[in-house]
Amino acid sequence: MRVFVLNNYPLDQVWEEVKRGDKPDHHLYGINYFYERGYEVHIVPFAGMRFLQEAGHLCRYIPVALGDLPQQSWLLARLAEVDLIYSPCQTQTDWLAYLRSAGLIKVPIVCLAHHPPNKGRLSWLRKPFLKVMIAGIDSFPALSVRVADMINELSGKSGKSQPLSWGPDADYYSVKSTGVGIVAAGRTGRDFETFGRGATMTKSQVSIICLESATRESFGQFGPNVKVSVSPDNSPMTYRPLIDIYAQARALAIPLIPGEHLGGLTGLLDALALGKPVIMTRTPFIDIDIEALGIGRWVEPGDAEGWREAIEFFEKNEKESSLMGRRARALVEKGMNSRAFANQVMDLFDAVCGVQTKN
Repeated sequence: MRVFVLNNYPLDQVWEEVKRGDKPDHHLYGINYFYERGYEVHIVPFAGMRFLQEAGHLCRYIPVALGDLPQQSWLLARLAEVDLIYSPCQTQTDWLAYLRSAGLIKVPIVCLAHHPPNKGRLSWLRKPFLKVMIAGIDSFPALSVRVADMINELSGKSGKSQPLSWGPDADYYSVKSTGVGIVAAGRTGRDFETFGRGATMTKSQVSIICLESATRESFGQFGPNVKVSVSPDNSPMTYRPLIDIYAQARALAIPLIPGEHLGGLTGLLDALALGKPVIMTRTPFIDIDIEALGIGRWVEPGDAEGWREAIEFFEKNEKESSLMGRRARALVEKGMNSRAFANQVMDLFDAVCGVQTKN
């Protein structure tokens, strides 16, 4: 069974990074395990057809999403070779989904949702087009229960989307459940300002690792215990050095700006795999309840005092912090990992392709 994969960044390059040990394999969203159940992976080229790339950029200014035009055009020209289309990113396959909804293509599509399907000022105008697009996707799983519910509501079918448990690469990380200080890093929707204000009210050793574009003048008011490390060329730190820094921390912090996004999920997976407790801004889009599972503490959005309390808790309670870290790692070892995620995706492949799963 030939699976052709579209993505919003060059997935073949990430696969090479994984092979070299530069990145954990959950960033591949299962494709490196597909061969185990007879699914042959073909990655659609990310770059090419410049005129379609330019057209795609222009289409961002209209309410009808068309997805990645170069990748979809490349795929349409080879449709006879395709048994299944898989997109780990929900923004790539819109045009193909319209065609499938109209009955013009027969190849099933599985698309993974990371974020709410419809948001912003023109959501009312996009809604009818989204309904047609979603109808053309055979299975539209999501990384969040709330996002899955939104997709099902738009589709009018309760089974169109279901939440999948994305888990980290269990073998990539060196587990170290003790350490010193708190580290916060990341790019998507981070509220480093509130976190830094809270950390300044403590005596704890705190590190913020961010892009230059994420810095604010207010960072200059942080206390001497808060170290801000900035990438001057606005490119993120490579994965292995970042994980080495995480490994030395007592706990990891994920401060978030409120919004309809799954920002912070990747960092949370890093914490689980490393066996680190986590302090995180409360968000309804993250399904892992860190307090209910005993692996961390929530902080309310914009609550600097809440950050102070949480940071001081972990600094003063090394044994409890270590226990939380062990619980976090146990989740990974018991099944919340990249291999289990790949099997969930392949179960959906089996369903849309009519493959009989062997028990």
